[in-house]
Amino acid sequence: MQPNRKTNTLVQAQEFELSSIDSAQGDADINFALFYFGASKRHKKRRLPIGCLKSSLISAALKFPILLGRVVSTSDNQGLKVAVDPDNLNWPDITEASVGNMSIASLQRNGFAWSRWPRATETIDLAQRPGNPMIGVHIVRYVCGGISVHIKTRHLIVDGNGVWRFYSYWAQICRNECKKSARQFFDCTQDSEPHLLSRSPVFDKVLIPPVPSHDVEIADDIATEHIDRMTRFFDRLVERRLHSSSVASFGSYDYSMRKFTLTYEAATRLKAVHGQLVNCSPEHMSFVLAHNITYISTNDLVCALFWRAITRAHYALNPRDPDTCMMLACDMRKRIGLSQAYTGNMSFPLVMHMEKSQMQRHTITDTATHIRQQVNTLSPEYIRQMSAFMASPDALQKLISMFHPGNSFFSASIVSGFMMFDMVDFGFGKPTHIDIPPYLTPGFSIWMPTRPTTQSAKTPATSIDIALREDIYQLVINDSEFSEYLEVMF
Repeated sequence: MQPNRKTNTLVQAQEFELSSIDSAQGDADINFALFYFGASKRHKKRRLPIGCLKSSLISAALKFPILLGRVVSTSDNQGLKVAVDPDNLNWPDITEASVGNMSIASLQRNGFAWSRWPRATETIDLAQRPGNPMIGVHIVRYVCGGISVHIKTRHLIVDGNGVWRFYSYWAQICRNECKKSARQFFDCTQDSEPHLLSRSPVFDKVLIPPVPSHDVEIADDIATEHIDRMTRFFDRLVERRLHSSSVASFGSYDYSMRKFTLTYEAATRLKAVHGQLVNCSPEHMSFVLAHNITYISTNDLVCALFWRAITRAHYALNPRDPDTCMMLACDMRKRIGLSQAYTGNMSFPLVMHMEKSQMQRHTITDTATHIRQQVNTLSPEYIRQMSAFMASPDALQKLISMFHPGNSFFSASIVSGFMMFDMVDFGFGKPTHIDIPPYLTPGFSIWMPTRPTTQSAKTPATSIDIALREDIYQLVINDSEFSEYLEVMF
């Protein structure tokens, strides 16, 4: 679907140069799947008029010119850039399919396990599409009247944080366009609060400073320490992969998506009981003072709960493993002065390591301060060093290999800081499930409110999506410390 010729006047000819870390993403796609229940009982046989979903996608893309450009080489053939030609825009790829024998409720009963998704949900890599579109949308209708929206975006130009800012803008336009047509067909009992909607995002990728060359001298002690830790972490995971017979392919392993919630009441209690530095164990207080830790965030505490529960489960199944690792993907925009919402690939991994004996001695507060200390070390110098490291081919190969189902680790994402279920209400209610990319298996995503919440009927619970093996999952949900604060949805 393409707008008429007049619409092209809204886009000017422009170019966006890609840094080396952007270019290193290659032809990978960022994948998300959004599942929505069907029509209300009163209009059970009616189906969502998807025209507004398509037209609003075009309108939103016009506000993000880079999504309508094409990747070409720079004039010196040393790099890549995105060129936007108003007379030859690279329109989003939109396809549709139907599933005649499966409902979204049946997928939900199976925990939205990837292996149970119908074949109609399969999408083609954007790099294989004619013209290589920057964004592709695949809409699937189910027998229950519900739909799933599968969205792919070129990782070459944006990371997951930027993708969700685009989704928010797209949904906002769609709500305005289909107020009457969609809401009369669908149950919309949970309307988004206006103050949770983001401002119209502005693309500011050109403000990102160039990444230094690979031979940059590493002088910063903190960056050197983290890079050394990541290298050892990567090497360990690569070694494990060599001894694994399974192949990391979509839907071929026994991981399934699980959803947990942290209610307002539980978050308040968690913060009150474990969020104060005075709750640290006496032996850990010297660590807090030495690293000048002044507070603990709710994100720190939730990450600590998951890290501790999954670690205990892992040790119960693998008692000989001496240590555990966690990886946080930290958003660097504010730390280098970027104020806009939509930028390029500015999330960097922060690998943390803890010995089994250390984890056993720690309280929840101790573990959370360990996470906070690591996050506090991030600096512009660290970002500069990590940019160079992550852009190197060797690091990227190791990064790919560590997202393998045979590897016993999980990655915790604290980069988003917004309510994703609010951001993708296209006018027919919030999704019942949002699936994270399969290449993050076993992945871990925490989506926190953008502001301090108050107790009210409209206060949404924090949603945590995580992909776990069944044996790990059973141990985690029966972990007394974990279940005291987090509830299982499915």
